[in-house]
Amino acid sequence: MASLLHNSAVNDLESKRNVPRGDGSKTIPPNPMTAPKPALFHRIRGQASILCLLVSDSKIFAGTQDGDLLLWSLETYENIGYVNAHRSSLLALCLSEDGKLLFSSAGDAIVNVWDISTLQRLYSIYSTYDVGDVFCVTYSSALQSVYLGAQNTSIQWYDLSKKDLRPAPDPTSHPSYRNHRFFDSKGPTGVSSPRPLSAEKSRALGGQELEIDRGHIVQYAHYGYVCCMLLAKGLGYRSQGGETLISGGGDGTIKLWSLNVSAESAITQFATLQNGDDSVLALALDGTLLYSGRLEGNVNVWDLDTRQLIRRVKAHTEDVLTIAAGHDLIFTGNSDGIAKVDHLHFDLHVLVG
Repeated sequence: MASLLHNSAVNDLESKRNVPRGDGSKTIPPNPMTAPKPALFHRIRGQASILCLLVSDSKIFAGTQDGDLLLWSLETYENIGYVNAHRSSLLALCLSEDGKLLFSSAGDAIVNVWDISTLQRLYSIYSTYDVGDVFCVTYSSALQSVYLGAQNTSIQWYDLSKKDLRPAPDPTSHPSYRNHRFFDSKGPTGVSSPRPLSAEKSRALGGQELEIDRGHIVQYAHYGYVCCMLLAKGLGYRSQGGETLISGGGDGTIKLWSLNVSAESAITQFATLQNGDDSVLALALDGTLLYSGRLEGNVNVWDLDTRQLIRRVKAHTEDVLTIAAGHDLIFTGNSDGIAKVDHLHFDLHVLVG
């Protein structure tokens, strides 16, 4: 009976994963029992810790702990670009669907929008509130809207199609000019410590400054940091443009949000997936299967058709900080610097590095 249940579950998952391509063929997952251990064939080094990575058709983008944005050629692995993108650690990167815009978020409470061909900053987006670190950012090309998840538990958005219709923000409201409750507080001498970097220098990258409207904010989107976020298409939910926003938080929940173009790209929560008390630190989507990386090395696998938890994988002993999925393989990296590959249907674990 257990074997029959296992085979049924596998067959059901295979039907969800083996999605027909445009030419009528089906994607065929690799055989996990004969796949060799991945071999390292090239190594790229940065001057500071790499906190986020993004790969396009021709480039590799990396965000560093120093706030730098680095670029390499995917063909030659040659360094082809560099810009001091943020005043603080660069935490997340996102690419527009057409590959022309790059979005970066960081610990300086700012989301920058870059022209990918020139690495010129087009827009600098910030909140009217003190949000702390912006842990994640995603972009809806259909709605031309940027969505960000922040340390202050909020999800906020900005509709770039309306940027020229909104009044120019007050320059003094820029995060660079705001007093930090801790770092700008007066010490025993009654004098605040000088800032290491002037506000003007931090704003010298060019581009248009955009302030998020107070009405375009969902406060307490999670009861904890909004750690990760992605946009999904084709899930069948009632979301305009066919997109659903999925967020993971420090409260251990995954939330699904519909997008409303008639309400200036506003989001409305319609489902919650409970992952226990452990924070959801990373998300990956493969078809209708959603993978969540959590504290203490755990990975949960959700079927978004039924909104049911279908598998738990113990991928690591330490926190899962990044995750990717495809062909029923789960690629994870943890806080100890270890990368692994796990198979969804078999108890197979491959140590990558």
